[in-house]
Amino acid sequence: MWQDAKDPPMSRKPPERTVTLHFIDGTKLSLEFPDQSGSAAARKMKIADFLTANHLVIEAEGALMVLPMANIKYMSFSAPFMDSKAMSEVLPRHAIIGARIRF
Repeated sequence: MWQDAKDPPMSRKPPERTVTLHFIDGTKLSLEFPDQSGSAAARKMKIADFLTANHLVIEAEGALMVLPMANIKYMSFSAPFMDSKAMSEVLPRHAIIGARIRF
């Protein structure tokens, strides 16, 4: 494939993280977002803040959403390129790491 000299170089976009919010009324909302912190220490601080918050605040597509945590039944996050060791460094000590979902 030829590329025009004035076009920006082709580059791979890093994988997006995703979260699916499952609300107590049975509805759900899925979002994609870029990495929110650059280091394990920053991630750990963000997770600690997140776990004690009463609201989830999301900026998406120019809109600000403030969601009461009491309306969220559970959340499912993706974490591309994070192995069990990396996860254990940022999650609370009581987190279960390396689990598999069984039906």
